[in-house]
Amino acid sequence: MNHCAAVLALAAVALPGIANAGWTKTYVVEWNEPAMYYGAKDGVIDPGTDCPAGTNPEIDWIKVLVDAGYTEEEAKWLRNPANPTRSPVHGQNQMAFRGKDRANVYVHPTSTPDPGLVGVSGTIGEGIDLDGNRKNGFTSPTGEKGIDNEFYRTVGCWKTYRGPPRLSSGALQFNDSMRNGGWTTVIVVAGKGDDPLNDKDVTVGFFVSADKMVKDGNGNIARDYTFSIKPDEKYEAIFPAQSKNGVITSTKPVTGMLREPAYWRDLELLRAQVRFEMKADGSLTGYVGGYRPWKDVYTGWVNARGPVIESLTWVQLPGVYYALQRNADYSPSGPKGEKTHISYALRVDALPAFVMTPDSAQQVASVQSYRSQAVPEPQRTMAAIPSIRVVDGIVIDPKSKMQAGPTAVILPPKNLANAGN
Repeated sequence: MNHCAAVLALAAVALPGIANAGWTKTYVVEWNEPAMYYGAKDGVIDPGTDCPAGTNPEIDWIKVLVDAGYTEEEAKWLRNPANPTRSPVHGQNQMAFRGKDRANVYVHPTSTPDPGLVGVSGTIGEGIDLDGNRKNGFTSPTGEKGIDNEFYRTVGCWKTYRGPPRLSSGALQFNDSMRNGGWTTVIVVAGKGDDPLNDKDVTVGFFVSADKMVKDGNGNIARDYTFSIKPDEKYEAIFPAQSKNGVITSTKPVTGMLREPAYWRDLELLRAQVRFEMKADGSLTGYVGGYRPWKDVYTGWVNARGPVIESLTWVQLPGVYYALQRNADYSPSGPKGEKTHISYALRVDALPAFVMTPDSAQQVASVQSYRSQAVPEPQRTMAAIPSIRVVDGIVIDPKSKMQAGPTAVILPPKNLANAGN
């Protein structure tokens, strides 16, 4: 829909059965990433207040494989570029089989001892105080106590996630996908008072849109374009809130799911809350926080091709599993239950936009659920790259004569083994 249509929509009569709010502000998310406080002066792997020793160091995979029971000759051959089972795109599948009795460590991470993961040791962190306890968690960059973000504590020294805002490799990769049309998230903020900056009755809604964002001449997302809400069975979250001096904060935690900028799509949050600031230039910036199931997060990395994630990002995935389990801080069944969830915060920047009802008939004037209008969609695969077949963290190539596995023959004939030397 063009600008003229959006202007006409402003004058449209409200749909029956939908109460107009006292005021409404609508936005499109132009950037979102896990809230990771960056404590270095520059560089990604360099030491800082967040990670005094820098990021997790590059891994000696020959040593890792030897420690797992492979001979040194086998380990060197597995890492040799001349090895036909080592793909420059998909990595070395045999790396998965380094657990006890050659178990696949991606799906059975406890089959190997915890190899360790360097986590954040700094005291500053971004996010929201989810549990109301100011004595635990991090201190925000502005001095607020009790910030709950154990996901950041766990992976904040992983080079994929570390960097200044908008500059970590993970954030760049997935936001580029979003900004180039991969998906669109819109936000509707509505209140019942006369002053948007100070209103005790505010509602914040997150929805998806099938309309792609538009870039300006500098490659930035353009303001004031029009997006229609696409009803979705999963990606919707509605937060009761209030505003004070332009800062919107939740008044009650909720359960919701957002579209995640990551290898996996689903950001499922329990006891979720928001904290946003309405900026003078019309933009919205802040955080969505909550507790997310950490095993699903781990599975996302596995499905993104375990050997590739490990080799390119300098971690051992079993170490990530152990660290997530160790730092998990919430149990849906109560304080004594298993900690199946970990506190998390998503940093969000949004620009003013025209957000229309699903039928594009008028601009939204309130926050409501559209799930009942969603058209059922085919079950999405958990694979991070749908065009390839990933099973248990490794790429299956049915045409390959040599398949990885616990009983795979590692060493080839001598003439082939010497080809890469």
